[in-house]
Amino acid sequence: MVIRVSPLFYDGMIVQRDKPLRVMGETTPWAAVQVTFQGIRKAKRVGEDGKFSIKLGSFPANNEPSPLVIQSNDEVLNIKDVVVGDIWLLVGQSNMELWLSRTAHNYPDALKDDDQLIRYFAVPQEPKFDAPRDPLDLSPAKWEKLNPKTAPDFSAVGYFLAKRLRERYDIPIGLIAAAVGGTPIAAWLNDTECDKLGIDCTETHKCADPTFLAKLQETEAAATAKYMTELDNADLGLRGNWASPDYDDSEWETAQLTDHVLGSGSHWYRRTISVPPEMAGARAEIYLGTAIDMDDIFINGVKVGTTGYRFPPRRYAFVMPEDSCTVALRLLTFSGGGEFTPGKNRFIATELGTISLDGPWRRRTAALTTDAPATTFARNLPTALYNGMIAPLAHTQLKGIAWYQGESDTGKPYRYGDKLKALITSWRRLFDDPKLPFLIQQVAHWHHTGPGGPEPDHHQRWEILRMEQKRALQLNRVGLSGGYDVGEYNDLHPQGKQVVGERLARLAARVAYGEKLPPNMFEQFHL
Repeated sequence: MVIRVSPLFYDGMIVQRDKPLRVMGETTPWAAVQVTFQGIRKAKRVGEDGKFSIKLGSFPANNEPSPLVIQSNDEVLNIKDVVVGDIWLLVGQSNMELWLSRTAHNYPDALKDDDQLIRYFAVPQEPKFDAPRDPLDLSPAKWEKLNPKTAPDFSAVGYFLAKRLRERYDIPIGLIAAAVGGTPIAAWLNDTECDKLGIDCTETHKCADPTFLAKLQETEAAATAKYMTELDNADLGLRGNWASPDYDDSEWETAQLTDHVLGSGSHWYRRTISVPPEMAGARAEIYLGTAIDMDDIFINGVKVGTTGYRFPPRRYAFVMPEDSCTVALRLLTFSGGGEFTPGKNRFIATELGTISLDGPWRRRTAALTTDAPATTFARNLPTALYNGMIAPLAHTQLKGIAWYQGESDTGKPYRYGDKLKALITSWRRLFDDPKLPFLIQQVAHWHHTGPGGPEPDHHQRWEILRMEQKRALQLNRVGLSGGYDVGEYNDLHPQGKQVVGERLARLAARVAYGEKLPPNMFEQFHL
């Protein structure tokens, strides 16, 4: 039998310094297993189930790579380029997950960074509904070293956290990323804690039946496909080729992209701009900010991009036409209305300059329909991500956990603090460390507006969530990093991730590394 271990045991892995290195896996029943690392060798014979767990002791930080060798009878697993440093687990939702590629304009140098001792492991985003996933059943993944090829996929917050820790302590820093956009805290709790907190797991248990889940997904996908087909068929703009530069839009109304449109359906915008001769044929990108809910973008009748939901920034590449460029935007609204987000920069960029897209556009509604059918995000169900992504990391030795989550719980913020304390305590048990440092990132300011305008209790609910986050400071070795001021009123995903990562690094210096630092208005802690 081939030796099986978690994908965390892969070339380029980082071993947590000063904590016992525990190697777990599976091999041939009754086989003799031997593990060797940095001159330390331990061996044992496995039982009938073939499972083994071997502790080699702890190792100091070491920037020089060594092999970690696991041998079972005639099988040898040689894990190369292993270093010893500190490992941080990054968990939460989209603001923790947000990649450096999404902050490229703010931090272009980060995308060029090359540091072989900052390494990143992205946990496969696979929920599980019946029971915790065995570490050996984690889908294939691997450690990536920071370089210009891999940097775009790094968590931006994680990158700046790791960067500052590397500068401060000069040791390897590993990041295990397990953040998933749009997820509530209940998805990250285990079944026992959910039961104690009175969280209903009925739907989770239903999804444990693969037949039920497949049928649910099939039914919802069919309803969505039917809705989109009917919307496309009703769309006068698609039928009348409103994207064509030859189409006459002179009788359309004049409007700003940011003007709110009412009704679910399809709304078209057009604008023709003159192309300077020197830009003709140049590589170009169009930037349109974010929008509610979905868009299709056409340049001179050719579709150059689409985005299916409201939060990602619209950025599409194309080749600049000669003489004139007709931009046609098809905005699809699914829940009563929408618009392109106010306050965003909109322009066409080339190496030779930019062309502003501010000002009035021609606009016409092409179809109105009912609201889109609901979709179940099964991964958001209670316990689903704990079972699928956190449980298989069990017994991994960590320096600490950085948690950036809460936006998805602002709808019902009360008792969030109880859930967060339960999560911290139960995860500490999972990772065999009752004092494992836990850093919480405060949710940022965001002036959310719905289809009918600003929600009257939005700010109140978000402030309650922030107060609930503070309740976790009742536990030892917990820190809270301030983040209200880094928010953007018109974006749930603020770009200033460097400030967030560096504040977390400073908080880590106090909570996880034991430094005595001057007071700081952006951090609270309980040691």
